[in-house]
Amino acid sequence: MSEKVVVPRFEIPSETTHPVIKIVAVIGVALLGTTAILGIAIMHRRSEQAAAVAQRDAIIAAHVAEQKAAEEKVKAEAAAALAAKAAAKKAEDAKVAAAKAAAAAEKVKLAEADKPSGKHHHHHGKALAKGKGKGAGTAVASKAGDDKKTGPKSTRDNAAIDKLLASFK
Repeated sequence: MSEKVVVPRFEIPSETTHPVIKIVAVIGVALLGTTAILGIAIMHRRSEQAAAVAQRDAIIAAHVAEQKAAEEKVKAEAAAALAAKAAAKKAEDAKVAAAKAAAAAEKVKLAEADKPSGKHHHHHGKALAKGKGKGAGTAVASKAGDDKKTGPKSTRDNAAIDKLLASFK
Protein backbone atom coordinates (compact mmCIF):
# COMPACT_ATOMS: atom_id res chain seq x y z
CA MET A 1 0.00 0.00 0.00
CA SER A 2 2.57 2.12 -0.17
CA GLU A 3 1.80 2.83 -3.62
CA LYS A 4 -0.15 5.88 -4.22
CA VAL A 5 -3.33 5.65 -6.12
CA VAL A 6 -3.79 8.36 -8.57
CA VAL A 7 -7.35 9.40 -8.84
CA PRO A 8 -8.27 11.16 -12.03
CA ARG A 9 -9.12 14.72 -11.63
CA PHE A 10 -12.73 15.52 -12.46
CA GLU A 11 -13.71 19.10 -13.08
CA ILE A 12 -17.00 19.90 -11.45
CA PRO A 13 -18.55 22.98 -12.86
CA SER A 14 -18.81 25.67 -10.34
CA GLU A 15 -22.01 27.35 -9.37
CA THR A 16 -20.88 30.61 -10.91
CA THR A 17 -21.98 31.51 -14.44
CA HIS A 18 -19.67 31.97 -17.28
CA PRO A 19 -18.61 35.57 -17.89
CA VAL A 20 -19.98 35.55 -21.48
CA ILE A 21 -23.39 34.56 -20.21
CA LYS A 22 -23.17 37.36 -17.68
CA ILE A 23 -22.35 39.83 -20.47
CA VAL A 24 -25.25 38.59 -22.62
CA ALA A 25 -27.63 38.88 -19.65
CA VAL A 26 -26.48 42.43 -18.91
CA ILE A 27 -26.95 43.41 -22.55
CA GLY A 28 -30.44 41.82 -22.55
CA VAL A 29 -31.45 43.68 -19.38
CA ALA A 30 -30.08 46.93 -20.81
CA LEU A 31 -32.03 46.35 -24.03
CA LEU A 32 -35.24 45.73 -22.10
CA GLY A 33 -34.64 48.84 -19.97
CA THR A 34 -34.04 51.08 -22.98
CA THR A 35 -37.08 49.62 -24.72
CA ALA A 36 -39.20 50.39 -21.66
CA ILE A 37 -37.82 53.93 -21.48
CA LEU A 38 -38.49 54.41 -25.21
CA GLY A 39 -42.03 53.05 -24.80
CA ILE A 40 -42.72 55.40 -21.88
CA ALA A 41 -41.33 58.36 -23.88
CA ILE A 42 -43.55 57.50 -26.87
CA MET A 43 -46.65 57.18 -24.66
CA HIS A 44 -45.84 60.49 -22.97
CA ARG A 45 -45.43 62.23 -26.35
CA ARG A 46 -48.69 60.79 -27.66
CA SER A 47 -50.56 61.92 -24.57
CA GLU A 48 -49.10 65.44 -25.01
CA GLN A 49 -50.18 65.41 -28.66
CA ALA A 50 -53.68 64.28 -27.69
CA ALA A 51 -53.82 67.07 -25.10
CA ALA A 52 -52.67 69.59 -27.73
CA VAL A 53 -55.32 68.35 -30.19
CA ALA A 54 -57.98 68.59 -27.48
CA GLN A 55 -56.84 72.13 -26.63
CA ARG A 56 -56.88 73.08 -30.31
CA ASP A 57 -60.38 71.62 -30.70
CA ALA A 58 -61.52 73.56 -27.62
CA ILE A 59 -60.12 76.81 -29.07
CA ILE A 60 -61.80 76.12 -32.43
CA ALA A 61 -65.08 75.33 -30.69
CA ALA A 62 -64.80 78.58 -28.72
CA HIS A 63 -64.20 80.56 -31.92
CA VAL A 64 -67.11 78.82 -33.65
CA ALA A 65 -69.34 79.61 -30.67
CA GLU A 66 -68.21 83.26 -30.78
CA GLN A 67 -68.94 83.43 -34.51
CA LYS A 68 -72.37 81.88 -34.02
CA ALA A 69 -73.09 84.32 -31.21
CA ALA A 70 -71.97 87.21 -33.42
CA GLU A 71 -74.16 85.93 -36.27
CA GLU A 72 -77.12 85.58 -33.91
CA LYS A 73 -76.48 89.11 -32.65
CA VAL A 74 -76.38 90.43 -36.23
CA LYS A 75 -79.57 88.51 -37.04
CA ALA A 76 -81.25 89.90 -33.93
CA GLU A 77 -80.13 93.44 -34.81
CA ALA A 78 -81.37 92.96 -38.38
CA ALA A 79 -84.71 91.67 -37.10
CA ALA A 80 -84.95 94.61 -34.72
CA ALA A 81 -84.11 97.00 -37.54
CA LEU A 82 -86.75 95.38 -39.75
CA ALA A 83 -89.27 95.60 -36.93
CA ALA A 84 -88.39 99.25 -36.35
CA LYS A 85 -88.63 99.90 -40.08
CA ALA A 86 -92.01 98.16 -40.20
CA ALA A 87 -93.19 100.19 -37.20
CA ALA A 88 -91.96 103.39 -38.86
CA LYS A 89 -93.72 102.36 -42.07
CA LYS A 90 -96.94 101.71 -40.16
CA ALA A 91 -96.59 105.07 -38.40
CA GLU A 92 -95.96 106.79 -41.74
CA ASP A 93 -98.95 104.98 -43.25
CA ALA A 94 -101.04 106.10 -40.27
CA LYS A 95 -99.85 109.69 -40.78
CA VAL A 96 -100.67 109.51 -44.48
CA ALA A 97 -104.10 108.04 -43.69
CA ALA A 98 -104.67 110.80 -41.13
CA ALA A 99 -103.59 113.39 -43.70
CA LYS A 100 -105.93 111.88 -46.27
CA ALA A 101 -108.76 111.85 -43.76
CA ALA A 102 -108.06 115.48 -42.86
CA ALA A 103 -107.90 116.38 -46.54
CA ALA A 104 -111.18 114.56 -47.17
CA ALA A 105 -112.76 116.41 -44.23
CA GLU A 106 -111.43 119.70 -45.62
CA LYS A 107 -112.76 118.77 -49.04
CA VAL A 108 -116.18 118.04 -47.58
CA LYS A 109 -116.17 121.42 -45.79
CA LEU A 110 -115.17 123.21 -48.97
CA ALA A 111 -117.76 121.32 -51.00
CA GLU A 112 -120.48 122.34 -48.56
CA ALA A 113 -119.29 125.95 -48.65
CA ASP A 114 -119.28 125.97 -52.47
CA LYS A 115 -122.78 124.55 -52.93
CA PRO A 116 -124.75 126.73 -55.29
CA SER A 117 -127.26 128.90 -53.51
CA GLY A 118 -130.65 129.97 -54.83
CA LYS A 119 -129.03 132.96 -56.62
CA HIS A 120 -126.92 130.74 -58.87
CA HIS A 121 -129.94 128.71 -59.78
CA HIS A 122 -131.80 131.91 -60.68
CA HIS A 123 -129.05 132.98 -63.13
CA HIS A 124 -129.52 129.81 -65.13
CA GLY A 125 -133.12 130.71 -65.54
CA LYS A 126 -132.19 134.16 -66.95
CA ALA A 127 -130.02 132.50 -69.59
CA LEU A 128 -133.03 130.52 -70.72
CA ALA A 129 -135.25 133.58 -70.69
CA LYS A 130 -132.95 135.57 -73.01
CA GLY A 131 -133.94 133.24 -75.85
CA LYS A 132 -131.01 131.00 -76.24
CA GLY A 133 -133.31 128.03 -76.30
CA LYS A 134 -133.91 125.14 -74.07
CA GLY A 135 -131.04 122.88 -75.26
CA ALA A 136 -128.42 125.63 -75.56
CA GLY A 137 -129.16 127.03 -72.11
CA THR A 138 -128.86 123.64 -70.55
CA ALA A 139 -125.49 123.00 -72.16
CA VAL A 140 -124.19 126.40 -71.06
CA ALA A 141 -125.48 125.87 -67.55
CA SER A 142 -123.95 122.41 -67.28
CA LYS A 143 -120.59 123.68 -68.56
CA ALA A 144 -120.63 126.55 -66.13
CA GLY A 145 -121.53 124.21 -63.27
CA ASP A 146 -118.76 121.77 -64.24
CA ASP A 147 -116.18 124.53 -64.40
CA LYS A 148 -117.09 125.76 -60.95
CA LYS A 149 -116.88 122.25 -59.48
CA THR A 150 -113.52 121.25 -60.90
CA GLY A 151 -111.65 124.58 -60.88
CA PRO A 152 -111.83 125.89 -57.31
CA LYS A 153 -111.94 122.46 -55.64
CA SER A 154 -108.71 121.20 -57.15
CA THR A 155 -106.74 124.28 -56.08
CA ARG A 156 -108.26 124.24 -52.61
CA ASP A 157 -107.50 120.50 -52.22
CA ASN A 158 -103.91 121.04 -53.26
CA ALA A 159 -103.50 123.86 -50.78
CA ALA A 160 -104.94 121.75 -47.97
CA ILE A 161 -102.70 118.80 -48.89
CA ASP A 162 -99.65 121.07 -49.13
CA LYS A 163 -100.47 122.52 -45.72
CA LEU A 164 -100.81 119.04 -44.21
CA LEU A 165 -97.58 117.81 -45.81
CA ALA A 166 -95.72 120.89 -44.55
CA SER A 167 -96.96 120.21 -41.01
CA PHE A 168 -95.43 116.67 -41.14
CA LYS A 169 -92.02 118.00 -42.08
